[in-house]
Amino acid sequence: MKKIYRGIWADRLENGQELPVGGSIFSDELTTKIDLDFDSFNGELDNYHPPQKISEAYGQYRQSVTDWLSQVGSKIDPYLFFVANTVQRKVQALMDVKPESPPSDLERKAKFQDDKAKLTNLRGVAMCAEQASLGQYLLENVLQEGYSASYMSGVETQSPSADLGNHSFIVVRDPASKTYIFDIARPRSGNNLPRILETDVLFNYELFADTRNLLVGATEVLQGGRLYFGVGHPMLEQEPQVINKIKTQ
Repeated sequence: MKKIYRGIWADRLENGQELPVGGSIFSDELTTKIDLDFDSFNGELDNYHPPQKISEAYGQYRQSVTDWLSQVGSKIDPYLFFVANTVQRKVQALMDVKPESPPSDLERKAKFQDDKAKLTNLRGVAMCAEQASLGQYLLENVLQEGYSASYMSGVETQSPSADLGNHSFIVVRDPASKTYIFDIARPRSGNNLPRILETDVLFNYELFADTRNLLVGATEVLQGGRLYFGVGHPMLEQEPQVINKIKTQ
């Protein structure tokens, strides 16, 4: 795990690690932590060990996924979309996530004792940090060679002028070196399909390592909505630095 401003970047998450996920808005330290007891899920990961089973499943549905993406006008790699959808639904099942009726922050906080909780104890109240960390763990074990996934906790917003919100998500890099935000805890409403956004520039740790105030624009691969992700403070009063392809063209 690598520290970034008020957050974490992790190219790999392992069983037994403590993942910092929150703290006071008056401090930059992340004092709330989750014990990543991934091994507790092993009996429920039937199609994720060995990872070849995901590739075999994709082989069966490849043409239908490709055709559907073509119909809706999306150019995303069908394999990446299929794997993201598969992992998202598995995380929802493992963590008892109901996208149509998300838990309250108070329900989640009640599961923590002395600012710590096991991941498995957050079933039914899992929010973005829990879903993104488990999703990252599954992805790094099933993605084909050439793809990589990283966990990031930072901020997001609908526009650079809107309020920032703390948020955790997954960053995926494909063989063509394009990067995507896989916003696993915020699926598309109505159909529960994964919300995946192509970033305006290469989105990596080095971009955020030495800054406290940076947003990167990203465009949804379905229907073209725009969101911004990066690092910052929800109570920041100054305008954030923004990398926004649309504005610079």
